[in-house]
Amino acid sequence: MQLPIDECQEWIWDSLNSTKDCGFEYIRNGNKEFLIFNTNDFSADAKIMERIRKTTGMELVQISTHQGYTNLWFGRYIDNNIGNFHKSNVSLYNP
Repeated sequence: MQLPIDECQEWIWDSLNSTKDCGFEYIRNGNKEFLIFNTNDFSADAKIMERIRKTTGMELVQISTHQGYTNLWFGRYIDNNIGNFHKSNVSLYNP
């Protein structure tokens, strides 16, 4: 069973411990949903990313930076029976 998306958002914020000038966005497309966190206070920690994946079912699928801000894209399939991001196409747009 998946955590509701609002609980995932709270859990990820707490795990990232980013409190300075940050925000997030939610995107849903078909059977995929994404939380995009924007922050200027981020340091990568593999153990934290693994805990986020195990707890929320959301995997870090993209990191981008621009003018001092980091965008962290976490995503998951809404239906767990479909598969995971490592073995599937993770396009936001369906052809």
